[in-house]
Amino acid sequence: MKVMLKYELKRIFTKRLNRVLITIGLALSVILSFLAATSNRFVSPQGHLETGISATRKVVADKNRNKGLMTPKRISELITQDQRAFREYKDKGESDKIYGTSIQQYLDVEQLVSYILTGNEDYNPSIYLDVNPKKLLNIYKIREAKIQKLIRQNGKTEEQRKYLKAQYDKISTPYQYEAPDSWDTMQLYVVTYSIVLAVLMGVLTSGIFSEEITLKADAIFFSSKYGRDKAIKTKISAGLITSTGIYWIGMCLFTVISLTLMGTSGSHTLMSMLNSYTIYNVTYGQAFYIMMFAGYIANLLATTVSMLVSAIMGSPNMAICIPFFLFCIMPFVGRIGGGKGIFLLTPDQLNNFQEIMKVNHIYQIGGFVTNQLALMVLIYVVVNLVLIPVIYSVYKRKS
Repeated sequence: MKVMLKYELKRIFTKRLNRVLITIGLALSVILSFLAATSNRFVSPQGHLETGISATRKVVADKNRNKGLMTPKRISELITQDQRAFREYKDKGESDKIYGTSIQQYLDVEQLVSYILTGNEDYNPSIYLDVNPKKLLNIYKIREAKIQKLIRQNGKTEEQRKYLKAQYDKISTPYQYEAPDSWDTMQLYVVTYSIVLAVLMGVLTSGIFSEEITLKADAIFFSSKYGRDKAIKTKISAGLITSTGIYWIGMCLFTVISLTLMGTSGSHTLMSMLNSYTIYNVTYGQAFYIMMFAGYIANLLATTVSMLVSAIMGSPNMAICIPFFLFCIMPFVGRIGGGKGIFLLTPDQLNNFQEIMKVNHIYQIGGFVTNQLALMVLIYVVVNLVLIPVIYSVYKRKS
């Protein structure tokens, strides 16, 4: 079995096209890390705009001047200072200097206040400028009142209302704040990288089951001692090992380089702080790792679907197209379909965690209630587990 597995892996990794694709895939982890690190903007106290590798760390350091527990009193004080600074920013000529010295540090506090006061659907990012700071002494009471309204609106049954209440109760306030810019930026780029790797795996594994047919060696393969048993299992194992290895090597490279360049600040900050009405009680660091895991499920799906289509069609061409359709075309199809119903559970949604957090879709099966992300992960873990024996059965029956 080990010899057969080494042989199948060697066939994958010795093809020139595959080696080129793997090199590109891993090189992208480095490229995206540097793009992530340089995507943030920092305005210095002198009013100079910086967008280099050090920009994210400088923005984080500036925002972390307000690090700590966001009590109502603390929020009220910060917004009072922010409003005063904004009036200077608006009235004076050297506005960039004022922004860099006095306003930049308050950006996350502004979002916290604006989001609690207006919510997701009617979000007004400027409302903090007009709010009476004394009103903010009741900021968490305002949030709680809006949560009770959301529970009544979104909970169609008693079970759903209990579920929503339990989810919101898990999120503790006042929030503990530390600037999460590095993790927030990494979340954006990890989605892109997950999609690229899923499509890449579709290409790499598309020839595993079609190569013997293409070379007209299928008769020899099936007539061999293990041709309809261990050899097929070995092919499946080789595909899964290749997919898993390349995915996690690429993701680990991306994560290590990104965190080295941008720092780890904010890993324990709740995502709810800047998205106050989400039902997901996760920190920025946890959300990033959840997104990586969901991306891995998508990666395995691309692999198993590609191998299945290759086994059925006896050609890699269609097998290459299916993962591309699932993860690159399907998001646009979903938008045309209104992004509702079945489109909320299509495979591309595995790479859409940031949007999922904003909408809070829940599902009820009998008396069991769960959220969109948990349901999708469950569905596609099961789909992957089902497809593996299906691949084996389909190819075993080839004549």
